[in-house]
Amino acid sequence: MHPFSLRTALAAAAAVLLALPAGAAASPSVEIGLADENVLKGQIDGQPVPGGTDAVVAQWKAHGVQDVRIFAKWDDFAPKPDDTKMPAGFVGDDPAAYDLSALDRRIDAVVKHDLNVTLVITGPGPVWGSIEPARLNRAWKPSPKLFGDFATAIAKHVGARVNRYIVWNEPNQKSWLQPQNSCVVAKNGITNICSPVAPHLYRELAQAGYSAINAADPKARVAVGATSSTGLRLAKSTNSTTQPLPFLRTMACVSSRYRPIKSGECKDFKAVTGDALAYHPHSKRLMPGERDPDKNNARMGDLDRLTGVIDKLTAKKRLKVAHAKKLPLWLDEYGFETNPPDEQGDGTVAPKKAAAWVQWAGAIAARNPRVETLTQYEWFDEPTGDDGQQFNRWQSGLYTVTGKPKPLAAVFAHPIFGWRTGNRGFVWGQVRPGEGATKVRLQRKSGKSYKAYKTVKTDRYGTFQVRVPASASHRYRFVYVDPTTGADATSGTTTLREQ
Repeated sequence: MHPFSLRTALAAAAAVLLALPAGAAASPSVEIGLADENVLKGQIDGQPVPGGTDAVVAQWKAHGVQDVRIFAKWDDFAPKPDDTKMPAGFVGDDPAAYDLSALDRRIDAVVKHDLNVTLVITGPGPVWGSIEPARLNRAWKPSPKLFGDFATAIAKHVGARVNRYIVWNEPNQKSWLQPQNSCVVAKNGITNICSPVAPHLYRELAQAGYSAINAADPKARVAVGATSSTGLRLAKSTNSTTQPLPFLRTMACVSSRYRPIKSGECKDFKAVTGDALAYHPHSKRLMPGERDPDKNNARMGDLDRLTGVIDKLTAKKRLKVAHAKKLPLWLDEYGFETNPPDEQGDGTVAPKKAAAWVQWAGAIAARNPRVETLTQYEWFDEPTGDDGQQFNRWQSGLYTVTGKPKPLAAVFAHPIFGWRTGNRGFVWGQVRPGEGATKVRLQRKSGKSYKAYKTVKTDRYGTFQVRVPASASHRYRFVYVDPTTGADATSGTTTLREQ
């Protein structure tokens, strides 16, 4: 199906689902994504990926993954990235100017198994790609023109294999874009007074990236945003992380009350256009359904807060939506770091809790008509500690770094979650891969064993939702015939959480 036809179909389905009574299923067509660059590179910190890339990608397919997020990082492919001057004769929008063989291998490893690719075209860039190359900082003030050239080259090269893109990754984080702020010392000589810079930098990068990709691959869908879910309420330094909702408002040149700003960096304002909003709603130690007390952050439990902001921006034409009335959400990164193995992390939870919470997040995404994709980050843990590898320090996988399964591995292919509101209870679940209606035998625990409760048929995406008594003590699971093996498979278990 053409991507815009898919968007139209999803919008129509969402309109119908919005009319359903409270508690009814909302978005059964949520696509399941996976992000793990290490698997596609074939190694984790120099050690071979357990089982090998091809076998692991086949596992992704068998577990119901439909889309794989891949990075095309500018400084990975730009020639002489540490030089302050662009190489002589370099033509930035020509794919032949880059060695893209490593990117080709990653994309081919995915499409071989009939999985979609979402390609994140992002910085940091080469030093010579900065507006101020003398700083020797790859993340500092990237040139929108040169980034647009890179995006053009990538889209021209991969357009036959990729139909979805994201412009930049986590532009509210210093690892990816600098400076985040401009700061001066206050009169007391101690504290800093900071104003945001990164949202203005990103506005130009997003405009350049969207235009470049759209021109090179007109049938593609292009998402913008991709911010992390939290930041500092009060910026204290040049690279303090910017909170996501102020980031979006500043990018759109409006005040906290959504009044247009027309001076300073906003003097020649031009709205960013996107086919979707990419977003990383990491909850860290908060439960998926728990709201962040800071209204400038937005985690999984705050998706309505996020859509409220972007809808106000689009209504005021400070953010443009292409091919839809409202920006859909691509939740292209989500997961819970666990202890063990990370005993030092400030956002870790126990492995069993992580497994339960990932399933809960799946139910939240499925019930939200704006969510199109929910992407698990990652498949394998990365090593703990710090050996200078800036981007490789996460332990949110289904498996440890050596390939030992964590509790999430046992439930990822068949998530289940239950909740109750007032005198009504519901159990949601999904059979993955969701490639057609599947008969599910829902069971309820009675004494020490499970007894048949109800047999239901999933929709064509493998999703079901059942009304049950609103009892906090009842525990449920479901059994089905695994579509990939033909054998009976059993989900994890759930009680009903108060909603």
